Amino acid sequence: MSGTLQKIECFPGSKIYISCPAGVATGGPEALHQLGHHLILLGFNAFMYYYHSPESTGLVHENYKKYDVPYVNEPENSREHVLIIPETHLSSVFCKKFSKVRKVVWWLSVANYYIILNQQIARHERKKRKSLGLSVLFGTFKIATFDSLKKKNVLHIGHSYYSMVHLRENGIEPVGQISDYMNDAFFERTDEKAEKQDIIIYNPKKNDVFLDDIIAQTRHLNWKPLSGMSPAEVAGWMNRAKLYIDFGYHPGKERMPREACIMRCCMIIGKSGSAAYAEDMPIPEKYRFEKNTNEILGILNRINECLVNYDKLIKDFEPYRKVLYHEKEKFDHDISAVFSQIP
Repeated sequence: MSGTLQKIECFPGSKIYISCPAGVATGGPEALHQLGHHLILLGFNAFMYYYHSPESTGLVHENYKKYDVPYVNEPENSREHVLIIPETHLSSVFCKKFSKVRKVVWWLSVANYYIILNQQIARHERKKRKSLGLSVLFGTFKIATFDSLKKKNVLHIGHSYYSMVHLRENGIEPVGQISDYMNDAFFERTDEKAEKQDIIIYNPKKNDVFLDDIIAQTRHLNWKPLSGMSPAEVAGWMNRAKLYIDFGYHPGKERMPREACIMRCCMIIGKSGSAAYAEDMPIPEKYRFEKNTNEILGILNRINECLVNYDKLIKDFEPYRKVLYHEKEKFDHDISAVFSQIP
């Protein structure tokens, strides 16, 4: 399952446009800006193309000005150019003003694709009930199903190994895989000398009643939810905590688990989405559990083990930590494996 079937060819006059929501600071937009920045460093003509979404607060978010990627108001509709599209904005595939430009979907999140797809289907079903125009809905492929994307000859890039598997399961062979990398500012907040304490950190927004049940059975332990904090505050707790626990769904390579590993936390993880794959999260399997009540006793034992024997067990996460420290280098390598410069 390795290798690429084809490269995305770029000629001297080719421009690579990266479609991105305007004024939004989350993991996806940062990855899109990282892609633009590194394409430019590698000699490609890359530009951001911002579209407005309900979350938009401006055009270029302050957090991403440092990537110094120029932007255009409208891409040129020419076959020599390329339009990179996140899986959350696939309406561009069917837009007439982009009819000629080569389109490539970068699958940053599998889950977000289905959220948007279900919203599209619900919206069109409402229209169908009003007009009974079923052929209008599906005949023009306005809904971004895998079949409609195939008919438009769209190319695809995976972000996580999980997304690569999912695309292949749906009959699509990606041209390659490009992941993102941790923001340099985060590494600057890593305190190797911080004294580790018996603190367990978790993200309450990503977890549910399953972790609540575990917390309820361990009230004597020091649980710290990472919520409503600045990045510096999150880093402070990660530097001090011995253990990070996450039984949430991982639609792609999630940032918080990577941050916790960099901050020398042991990890106990579920098996939902990309978390199930060692290719995305290379930690020993003994720290990965099904979200099942039958597993709770084993999870409780592992929690105790991580707190009591932290100095020994933290070594189990060193290989993953090394991978995270070299993500930026791999980013350039993966871009070069997918995009080709034609003299």
